[in-house]
Amino acid sequence: MSSEPEKHVAQSSAQTAARISASVHQRVDFELRRLEGGKWRLRVISQQGLYWMKSMNVGSGEDELDLNLIAANDFLRSVRRHGLKTEYIGPLGRCLL
Repeated sequence: MSSEPEKHVAQSSAQTAARISASVHQRVDFELRRLEGGKWRLRVISQQGLYWMKSMNVGSGEDELDLNLIAANDFLRSVRRHGLKTEYIGPLGRCLL
């Protein structure tokens, strides 16, 4: 049986996690996920990310790209050099790169 303080702590922890997740997502320019078959999906999250992609002639105005591992690594390296952030979403959670 859970006590009232334990319930409050659990609710507070869930609310804090939601706020942190939302604040991390607000600072992110791109989202990267691993798909089946060794492919990776890159999605533009921010307006700044979209402007950067257009200025670098990456994609053709799309807000999602399917990449292989080498292209995903090259992309991550390039966006980090330009100060943009990518959120990797993997099987064990999220990571800000």
